[in-house]
Amino acid sequence: MSTPLRLLVWTRIPTHHQSAFFAAIRSRGIDLVVHYLQHVDADRRSLGWASHPELPPGEVYAGTSLRALELCPDWRQRIHVIPGYSPPFLLHLAAFLSRHRVPWLHWSEHSWPRRRAYVTFGIKWLYGHLTRYRAVGALAIGDLAREDFIRWGIPASRIRFLPYAVSRVQLPVEPEPTEIPLEGPRFLFLGELCARKGIDLLLTAMRDVLAVHPNARLELAGKDQPGLVYERMAERLEISHAVRFIGVVKAAEIGGVLQRCDVLVLPSRHDGWGVVLNEAASLGKALIASDACGAAHHLLMPEVNGYRFRAGDRSALASAILAYCRSPGLARRHGAESLRIFEDFTPERNAERLEDALTSLQSSTSIHHARVA
Repeated sequence: MSTPLRLLVWTRIPTHHQSAFFAAIRSRGIDLVVHYLQHVDADRRSLGWASHPELPPGEVYAGTSLRALELCPDWRQRIHVIPGYSPPFLLHLAAFLSRHRVPWLHWSEHSWPRRRAYVTFGIKWLYGHLTRYRAVGALAIGDLAREDFIRWGIPASRIRFLPYAVSRVQLPVEPEPTEIPLEGPRFLFLGELCARKGIDLLLTAMRDVLAVHPNARLELAGKDQPGLVYERMAERLEISHAVRFIGVVKAAEIGGVLQRCDVLVLPSRHDGWGVVLNEAASLGKALIASDACGAAHHLLMPEVNGYRFRAGDRSALASAILAYCRSPGLARRHGAESLRIFEDFTPERNAERLEDALTSLQSSTSIHHARVA
């Protein structure tokens, strides 16, 4: 009888997105320990994230010190999963494990291609070099991450796909009332209202849409910037009658908000993945997202369950929105396809994907000592 695989996953904070994935890993008989670098901070709690004061067995707040290894007595016998090189402790950890011949893998999203990313490329190259020669391999959260890893110097043959996966979003027992008229298609943005998420782009595109299709409606769920920057912007654009700002939505209440919409829109200038696309797909919603969202290259098949547009292209975004305005049944048809695609991104499927990745990487890297003798 084979012995169970032992993993130690290092990750920044506990999230409602990852908890089901970790449970699915354990359900496959894998011995999993999780070390969180920090608690959920006040800023994330203000965005609706749960504080997670109590953790399941095998999961602990470890901090950013090599002393955290002592919280897991058999850390030498486990495969460690490391989410990058920031904070610097993680680079230190990867180097330490490499020196002691303890197997580890890299797992991360793609980075935001801005000035800071170019300034820090030397660190990425150093980390990529360490991954290439000392790690078991790299787990890419999407094709955009895979392209990043290759630029860092990690061979494509050592990279496997491991996205974010979430359970199907739970719907409220009773549908929530809505103040938005139901005669037109309903679009939803769910997340923090900020420039990175492309909210300015979305509002100006919505103005263009309303000039052609005045019955369209947009709801924005999330924390606005100080001074209600985007709510004021909607007023200046004279579209407040068709746009509703509902503020922060707790994780447990996302289902009710998604239930009210026909199409989920994620116009980000950068999103390492974009879990809200998973959540919307789980409820059979059509999707619109920019090509700067990692998940848009996996959960969104253009003209099958939605539209993917070039990040920053207001005209393309407006055209995608108008496609649903002009064809009343299109969102429903695309939503059915979203539900089908979602089935390949459940926590259970992702746990299987992780185990397959580790198995395939064994052919080039010996990790037999990570199993119980």
